[in-house]
Amino acid sequence: MAADNLWWDVWGMWLAVWVLTLVAFVVAIVILVKHWRRTRSDGDQGMIRGIGFYLHSKSVMGLYQLHRYNEALEQEVEKRRSRGWRFWGSGGFGLLRGESERTDTNEEFRRYIHKAEPITVIGIVMKVLEKHHDIIYVDLSEQELVHNRALVKELGWSDGAESTRQLKTRLRGVEAFVSVKGLFRKRSQSDGETVFVAPYGNPDDPEKSRRIRFTCVTGDLRDTVPAGAFRARCLGKVEDWDPESGELVVHPIAIFK
Repeated sequence: MAADNLWWDVWGMWLAVWVLTLVAFVVAIVILVKHWRRTRSDGDQGMIRGIGFYLHSKSVMGLYQLHRYNEALEQEVEKRRSRGWRFWGSGGFGLLRGESERTDTNEEFRRYIHKAEPITVIGIVMKVLEKHHDIIYVDLSEQELVHNRALVKELGWSDGAESTRQLKTRLRGVEAFVSVKGLFRKRSQSDGETVFVAPYGNPDDPEKSRRIRFTCVTGDLRDTVPAGAFRARCLGKVEDWDPESGELVVHPIAIFK
């Protein structure tokens, strides 16, 4: 008995330290795996499937002119365009050099938007937004939000039990960009604008359900508008809730179908 007590006196504390170390190691591995899976999920979401249907070039240009994204967008375009030669122009001397370079790159980026295929342009934009964790993915048919870093950041989540998280949220008031997948229908079209709506869920009468409204510039449409409903994904920015029509208004940057 005395020998057992002596063994615990000598080794008991060290055994406790090793057990606690092992537990901490397992917890760290679990957290790393969760972050790795989330990172993989974020990357998979950026894959664009479908045909380029709409691209609002002014919105893409506006993203480029924001200090938050312009450097990353320049780098991504340069990677694609400068294989063996420099794409970005520069000019000016002395104090005028910096402003001249900025003007030149603005113009070059504008030309790139107009000349490149929509799938190329929006692919670059989405890659940069994902790097900044600024896209929330929405599935209207399933009424689900993808759990990625952008959603975690938007809702202030941290790793922990699912029961401690807010699992539902209103898209209204979301600051991040949204990538909305659903069943789109044309409501109206004129020379100036074309309006699409997409319902939440799969209701029997879409006009009597909650909806999202997308108002596009008709001149920026890249294809003929389908006569009936069509499945599509829209990258855009939430603007406001329209209480009169019961619709969430999203400004569309690009639509793929």
